Amino acid sequence: MMQTQVAVDGGSLSVEIAGAGKPVLVMLHGWTLDRRMWRHQVRGLSDCATLLLPDRRGFGRSQAPPGLLQEPDDILALLDHFGLASAILVAHSQAGRVALTAAARHPERVAGLVLLAAAHDAAPPDPVTEPALPFAQLVEHVRAGNLPAAVTLWRDHPMLRTDDAETFLLLDEMLADYQGRDLLSPPAFLPVTDKLLATITCPSLVMVGDLDTPSRMAAAHRLCQGLRRAAMQVFVRAGHMANISHAAAVNQAIIEYVTRNFR
Repeated sequence: MMQTQVAVDGGSLSVEIAGAGKPVLVMLHGWTLDRRMWRHQVRGLSDCATLLLPDRRGFGRSQAPPGLLQEPDDILALLDHFGLASAILVAHSQAGRVALTAAARHPERVAGLVLLAAAHDAAPPDPVTEPALPFAQLVEHVRAGNLPAAVTLWRDHPMLRTDDAETFLLLDEMLADYQGRDLLSPPAFLPVTDKLLATITCPSLVMVGDLDTPSRMAAAHRLCQGLRRAAMQVFVRAGHMANISHAAAVNQAIIEYVTRNFR
């Protein structure tokens, strides 16, 4: 794989390039993670597509400071850097907010959406059955200089619990390098609402594991209902990181989506 730096507002993104030809897939990793989460997709999809794998601003090897609100524009900068008119965005978890916002704001640049374990504002965690993300505690730990405590707290959240050994090890590998830079920045939020979804017309694939949290399962249904051209794929006995634990099934779903809509 090749690696390069892409200039964005305030710094640069570290980006790996794999595969060749069309279509082009921009792989957007989830919160606290980095592009290594797509390891199996690089292996499974490089023969039939070009994959651009950035570390999002504030994460991994990217030098650009954290800024969720700037990330939709980062996608445009990435496409411009590689001379691309448009691309398919493949987004995990929090990155789904970035991808959906980019598709709504710049429909001519987003040819398609593949969303894995993404959120919807109308499907929040039920405090009775599902603990909310402990953001306040995480911020407190990082500000106190106790990043290991923050990582341990997040690692124990139901969203990251897994019985799959490879997923467990790769999560540990990525979280060991997480620096908590985003938690020291002002809070930012990109809303995902039915109103936003109704403006998006590109073909979309909504994926979720049936062992993910109840709120993410509910969100997948809301996303599929709200997007105009959406299909849904549920992976049996898969959790929040289905692209690792169920890599072959996720890769096949993406290949079928591409074949159905772009071949």
